[in-house]
Amino acid sequence: MNKTVLVVDDHPLFRKALVSLLEETRACSVVIAAASAEEGLARVAESKVDLILLDLGLPGAAGVDAISLFRRDCEADILVVSASEHRQEVAAVLRAGASAVVSKSVSMDTLKDILERALTDSLPEQKWIRPVGSLSLGGDVGRGLTVRQQEIATLLMSGYSNKEIGMRLGLAEITVKTHLTAIFRLLGVVNRTQAVVAIRRLGVDCGAGTGASSAELPAH
Repeated sequence: MNKTVLVVDDHPLFRKALVSLLEETRACSVVIAAASAEEGLARVAESKVDLILLDLGLPGAAGVDAISLFRRDCEADILVVSASEHRQEVAAVLRAGASAVVSKSVSMDTLKDILERALTDSLPEQKWIRPVGSLSLGGDVGRGLTVRQQEIATLLMSGYSNKEIGMRLGLAEITVKTHLTAIFRLLGVVNRTQAVVAIRRLGVDCGAGTGASSAELPAH
């Protein structure tokens, strides 16, 4: 049975990418897009929605509050697609009623596969889906990078351009460049190639970024 999907994301490029992926799937017949939870709730009031793809960092109602509002007004499954790597935040949205949380840093092929599974009700419950081999830096370098910078460094290691990194994390390209400058400074390098070499010398376990891993989260 074909389904109606609501995409709620305030980043125009990523919202468009999600809509395009959904339009390529056979199980989806109608795609509705919104830039905020409030706009999404208005769309839900107008038509029956089967699946909601929801970003956490929205203007207005966001995160757990946004999920609670959608849970109150409709019975659609909620799949969170977010750049958040905070374990407590992810656990909170799963408890609030999200079916799963998918990192924006997974590859587009992986994301398409996840969307197709969500549309056919074959997603595992209460999962946090992230890229295989997410970057983990130890020592002084690891402590010097923010969570966002570690996400960007992971995608840098996988060969993504600044524009592609921005799309996957919901960031403007200029913001990605700013973070990369901070990463280069911390590593003592001046360009992307030197950064990749420096990170590899630190013994980082970084996957190719084309797969995904599922992680169980604590129930409390």
